[in-house]
Amino acid sequence: MRNIKHLYQHFAEEDREFVDKSLEQMQRVEDSYSFEVTSFVNPHQVEVLRNLGNHLQLQIFSSSDYYTSEFAKVIIAPLYYELQLSDFEMELLEISYANKFHHLTHSQIMGTLLNQLGIERKVFGDILVASGRAQIMVDRKFTQFFIDHISRIAKTSVKLKQVDFSQLIAVQADSKLRDVLVSSMRLDKVLAASFRLSRSAATKLIATKQVRVNYSMLDNPSHHLLLNDLISVRGYGRVKVLRENGFSKNGKCKLTVELLSSK
Repeated sequence: MRNIKHLYQHFAEEDREFVDKSLEQMQRVEDSYSFEVTSFVNPHQVEVLRNLGNHLQLQIFSSSDYYTSEFAKVIIAPLYYELQLSDFEMELLEISYANKFHHLTHSQIMGTLLNQLGIERKVFGDILVASGRAQIMVDRKFTQFFIDHISRIAKTSVKLKQVDFSQLIAVQADSKLRDVLVSSMRLDKVLAASFRLSRSAATKLIATKQVRVNYSMLDNPSHHLLLNDLISVRGYGRVKVLRENGFSKNGKCKLTVELLSSK
């Protein structure tokens, strides 16, 4: 892989580690002339992979383009490769439980996976919850581990079974648009305006590491945001910067942001 140093200028400093890892995978694809599959990555990382693939003339396929989801597995492939959906190496697991008497939430399932079982976030994707049903997208290599080791979630007895992706739960996104005025695209100012907080409250949330931008923890209130950046705030939800709409009479930037439900 030649002349790759210039690629780093296209990415933020917090993406550097992921870019390094991705370039290593792409080098293996070039060397072996065969495809590689990533673990589950977030939408921002999918875009990083797409940009790198474009620069290096490799094909990039995201499972989220074929199965509606937030987190995705990505195939990095040479130009000759033709996609087979099975190559994403992922499975859909249904969580069966007595839904007449219990109701499982997204946070309860996530807590069981991360805290009780110590499962790494990269081996499973979206947790889907709707109308007494729940599902998890998982890396195929860990399918049996999930089935064998998850028998209780939040004191509720559960059983996991593999189902076809045609049975994927369709979850409706809960969001609303809001127009805001900010004096700059600083993180603290956009955060305060979007959630109608004081600047000091927004700064405190950032300083206490309760704010992520594009899924990465940031503690710099002066961080400059770009369009389509996603801000996640513990206890408040998430907001995406959608559009810049010019300036107000007093010189403030007019933005349209999208308020999203928490995950």
